[in-house]
Amino acid sequence: MKKRHEEGSVDSLTIYKRLLPFVKPYRGRLFAGIVCSMLFGGATFGVLVVLYWALGLISGEDLASGQIPIELTQVEGEAGGIGTKRLLMAVSFVPLAALFRGLLFFAGKYLVEWVGNRTVNDLRNKLFGHIHTLPMQFFGSSRVGDLISRVTSDTSLLNQLVSNVIGDLIREPFTLIGCVAAMFYLDWKLTVVALVVFPVCILPIMLIGRRIRKASKRGQQSIGDMLSVVQESVGGALVVKAFQTEAEETDRFRNFNARYFKMTMKQARSKNMNEPIMEFLSAIGMAGVVVYAYVENLSLALLVSFAVAMVSMYKPAKKLSEIHMRIQRAAPGAERVFEILDIENTIADRPGATPFAEPVAAIDFRSVCFAYDEKQVLDGVDLQVRSGQCIAFVGSSGAGKTTLVNLLPRFFDVTGGRIEINGRDIRDFTVHSLRAQIGVVTQQTVLFNRSVAENIAYGSKDATREQIEQAARRANAHKFIMELENGYDTVIGERGSRLSGGMAQRVAIARALLKNPPILILDEATSALDTESERLVQEALDELMKNRTVFVIAHRLSTVAKADCIYVLDQGRIVEKGSHQELLLQGGKYKYLYDIQFAG
Repeated sequence: MKKRHEEGSVDSLTIYKRLLPFVKPYRGRLFAGIVCSMLFGGATFGVLVVLYWALGLISGEDLASGQIPIELTQVEGEAGGIGTKRLLMAVSFVPLAALFRGLLFFAGKYLVEWVGNRTVNDLRNKLFGHIHTLPMQFFGSSRVGDLISRVTSDTSLLNQLVSNVIGDLIREPFTLIGCVAAMFYLDWKLTVVALVVFPVCILPIMLIGRRIRKASKRGQQSIGDMLSVVQESVGGALVVKAFQTEAEETDRFRNFNARYFKMTMKQARSKNMNEPIMEFLSAIGMAGVVVYAYVENLSLALLVSFAVAMVSMYKPAKKLSEIHMRIQRAAPGAERVFEILDIENTIADRPGATPFAEPVAAIDFRSVCFAYDEKQVLDGVDLQVRSGQCIAFVGSSGAGKTTLVNLLPRFFDVTGGRIEINGRDIRDFTVHSLRAQIGVVTQQTVLFNRSVAENIAYGSKDATREQIEQAARRANAHKFIMELENGYDTVIGERGSRLSGGMAQRVAIARALLKNPPILILDEATSALDTESERLVQEALDELMKNRTVFVIAHRLSTVAKADCIYVLDQGRIVEKGSHQELLLQGGKYKYLYDIQFAG
């Protein structure tokens, strides 16, 4: 079990352990960045010591023996009267040391940030890919806006956690060590006085960090809520306008936006308290240094050099003190990302699963049961289908028709019984090879914001333009496609918004024709169309159904009259089966549904 703190949050060490496998491929660059950061700390020490030497030479002060090379201690005359050659030699060390230090800073920071950004890039790819491996139950219980937030906003927080935090965590300690080492080199007693206030910094920073973590987690949740509102309102713009609820949707968004603003300002208040605390403690330390310098009558070169070292020390100390708060601010994003990655894909290949590579001879549902959230949807369904047959499912809404056909491509897995193809359980085949045998056309046509040709060839990446056009002709789509602005290269908008319902449906049928699957599932494929569009789509469907094993779901009973066998479902059970005429003669549920539709 993961160690958890308040509100069920994962601790920072656990987060970094989870990130380690993503960092491992780039450990060479990370090691080089660490080495540059270590040398950067040493260069900081060198810059401060060289500054002390230069100030001592310029002021003509008698520097302590052993603290400066002997050839530079021979001062000619009073202050300002040293030789030009020695002056230039002494002063030139300062910019040279600073240049060397700057190059090390750049190299170390760039390498560490490269590793951090690449790590988060890989993590984002893994998250997006993992989401697509999850079963349909996951998508049924998840909000699109929240998933978008996790892929974008939460991974951006992780970017800060990896690039900035790790960079500072590697670089700043060595910088701090370099500054403190230079201070001890200059005067160890004065260094002890200056460092007394440091332990006092820890307690308020810890308290502030906890507040930031809570506010950050709630803020990320608010982003997910806000994106969900945007996705729903923009996607349902027609309904919003039809019911004149623009004001209500705007108010709803404003409420979530205000909640996010509130959480953001909580973070800002807590984060900005750190600056004055550090400034105040720095001032106390500086005051102590001045008093000590006055009592001990220190030289000006030592005092100035020590003051520069002390100020330089507080910058890495400040960054290190902020690391805890930055981790607390980014940790909720990491938790939300790993929460998704920890969800197991229950629709996975069994050990020893083999590819399906044979003609479809028979499909059998044997005592199939399915429950969703402890609600029984299907209960003991038995049916047999032979190759080339067309079978249909009818029944009232909620009878389990769509769930039943969705079990065949393993969008869900049975909770009881089994489904067999050619006498073998479909779970003994690999998921990829099984779904390659099945084409699906649904009532809600899903198209992408790409060209018509790309939508038809979706899932058939090796298809030629000739094959795409042939599929479109068979789907009664070629004529209207050629009338579009750019023909097959016309981008059809998000979810095919530039096409009518009938046009979009025919593009979807062309896509299924190009895939050429032996098994076909038609789920209410014509129910949302007008009469003319339905006629064209039905002609396309008739072409699509040729020489295939077809499963049809339809509320319009006229569309299933030609099926080889019709199954009537009621409350998850098959209550009747037979041809259209046989079921009418039985005078049962099917006859009742038929009479309702054709009572006139």
